[in-house]
Amino acid sequence: MVDSLASIEKMISLSTLLSAYDPPLATELQIFDYKLLDPTYFVATYFDTNDLQEALWVYRIVRLLARYVLLSDRFFETGNKTYALLAKRMHRTIGRCLMNRSETHYLRYSLNYSLRQFWTFWKFEQHIKERVLEGHIFSYKEIRYFNMFKSSDASLIYSRVLDNSLPSFNSNISLVLHYNQALLDILDDWEDIEEDVHTGMPNLFVMTALRNVPYSRIKNTSTENIRNLLVNESDSYSSYVIKLVCDYQSSIQNIFVPRNLKFLKFLSDRYANTLRGLITSSVVY
Repeated sequence: MVDSLASIEKMISLSTLLSAYDPPLATELQIFDYKLLDPTYFVATYFDTNDLQEALWVYRIVRLLARYVLLSDRFFETGNKTYALLAKRMHRTIGRCLMNRSETHYLRYSLNYSLRQFWTFWKFEQHIKERVLEGHIFSYKEIRYFNMFKSSDASLIYSRVLDNSLPSFNSNISLVLHYNQALLDILDDWEDIEEDVHTGMPNLFVMTALRNVPYSRIKNTSTENIRNLLVNESDSYSSYVIKLVCDYQSSIQNIFVPRNLKFLKFLSDRYANTLRGLITSSVVY
């Protein structure tokens, strides 16, 4: 197998190449596709099967599924029915892609079941949103549960595609993918702090900061000063999230995966180290 660390470095340029292979089907999707550049599922399939066509097929199905999830997420956030219609169109496209392959009969049913399961998250997210707006003080367990639930699309949905295609697939791979997605979701929350405060959506860093800073004060702070407020006046802003990142990284190290998919654990370290660096460099001691 190609050296995992070298492969991870090449994944950055690979993501750009793959996105050109599967461009968005509508201009409305372009605002979402910047979040869909991760080539993990393509690389996992290729490393396990040495089949380029199979890897490209997995990449396209996972990308379509991720578009569906993001569009549905935006519909629940905004109530804009345009996103619901686009999500339905994406679901039909996924169905047509699966119908073209005889060996995906099981996958079609399992994906539909998994997508229905994930719908409960959006209802849960609305509940968390209400608690954030009320200024609820979230415990570490509540924050961890929310993050793991939010990232469960990796284990509930995308892993189903790998299960259908990878000879070496097992539940451990699904678990590592879930943790990796949880780390990526924390990174997304870091990048989206100001936007999430503006729209009133749950954000891990805001949820942790509520232990020290009232939500009304966060909401009324100018956009350019929100991050400084959270960093300088909330100890839990860094400590809770750093603890979460370290807990995930430690858990992943104890999970056995097949040798040709060990790059997934190298990715875990990369995500965790990136997050720790971003958070600790922003804190003024």
